[in-house]
Amino acid sequence: MSAVDFPLGAGAGRLPAAIRRFLEQECFVVLALAGACALVAYGLPTLLVQDSWLALVDGRFVAQHGLPRVDDLTVMANGARWIDQQWLAHLTLYGLERAGGLRLALAGGLGLTFLALCLAAVLARRAGASARSVALLALSPLCVAPWLLQLRTQTFAVPIFVAVYGLLASDSRRPTTRVWLVLPLLVLWANLHGSVVLGAALVGCHGLLVARRSLLRGLALAAAAPAAVLVTPYGLEITGYYRWMLLGSPLRKYVVEWRPATFGVVTALFFVAAALALVALGRHGRVLSPLERLALPLLFFAGLASVRNGAWLALAVAVSGPRLLDAAWRPPAALPAAALRLNRMLAAGALTLAAVVVAASLARPASSFESRWPAAGARAAAAAAGNDGLVLADDVHSDWLLWKEPQLAGRVAYDVRFELLDRSELETLWSFREQGFHRSLARPYRVLTFASEKKAAPWRKGARAVFDGSGFVVLSRGG
Repeated sequence: MSAVDFPLGAGAGRLPAAIRRFLEQECFVVLALAGACALVAYGLPTLLVQDSWLALVDGRFVAQHGLPRVDDLTVMANGARWIDQQWLAHLTLYGLERAGGLRLALAGGLGLTFLALCLAAVLARRAGASARSVALLALSPLCVAPWLLQLRTQTFAVPIFVAVYGLLASDSRRPTTRVWLVLPLLVLWANLHGSVVLGAALVGCHGLLVARRSLLRGLALAAAAPAAVLVTPYGLEITGYYRWMLLGSPLRKYVVEWRPATFGVVTALFFVAAALALVALGRHGRVLSPLERLALPLLFFAGLASVRNGAWLALAVAVSGPRLLDAAWRPPAALPAAALRLNRMLAAGALTLAAVVVAASLARPASSFESRWPAAGARAAAAAAGNDGLVLADDVHSDWLLWKEPQLAGRVAYDVRFELLDRSELETLWSFREQGFHRSLARPYRVLTFASEKKAAPWRKGARAVFDGSGFVVLSRGG
């Protein structure tokens, strides 16, 4: 069953028929995406994480001071070179928060994530996949990489990745001038998230494949892709950022999501999805374009190199996997009229339910979105620090403290911009936090915060608890 094409020139009288046809044929895709959207919207406040606060803090800095060059927000990184590669995502999230509070920022993040999933489904259907197979794989990205739902700068990159991958796959099947849209998309991506390097690599690979039949066109794509990555306000300075992050970066040792993927609870579904995709590719790869046959293994190896990269393979599987599934499993027969009517009612009901749940979730009191982040705890930490005291905050709450109590800027030990720390500083910090070594690191700090009572317990002697609740403990060592 082919994808449904809406008649762009149709009059108002034909629109209801087009909608009915869409609901009948895409029922299971709609059920999967609308159901997931409703479920995620119900738990919307849980999508706020430390990276959300980091984006807001950095966005506020860019709005007030322009592009950063040197850090002055934290003690350990003070004076370090700061290239904010994600400046546009930071600024956009800050703008959303200023315009409509956390409610609007979270709504924007939710919308971008499900835009990517819907776009993946549309691309798969337009490539000829059955609605059944598309529905089965539509939510695979959220299963493999549930952190895609978190409000962070990566959120902006997700729909762009799907669009770039879809354009390349389509051009690989049938050359079209639309493929040149990948270049402005890469430029936008280059100012939103560092994963643009992966997107540029896919465009470069496609260019080399195209060069076999059209040398000039292929080489132009291959050359323009890395050039697009450099189109940022930092110019060639951005190369130093990528060199530090990608070539032997110590983050791979000290930051969990940067570590190579090994089989475990967090990565189990990544390995299962990768194994199934690669086996299906080996047996039925002929149904995919040359670019897809190359990209899926490359994205698998990218996922092995870093846990955080598993999301990109899952998104590619949502686009390409349905055709592999159809090749292995005969597409369903045409449905009778009664089943089509039932499909229409189910799909309409699912969309209505999702709309109601999303609206109800966004209509909650503003305070409910920060229920896991006690404002009283932030105030207690700032009060205990006074006008000049230093704060050794935990990873989870450091940027939240900077956001809620901006007067602490320059007095918080560190935040989750770990790329600003050198190798020895990361080693010291990791030993302090994970192994209890280098306790002298805490000596200059008047206030210590912890994300759990267990972490706080060894430090309670000689300190006074000024806040303890909601998974946040604040100890004061002041007089």
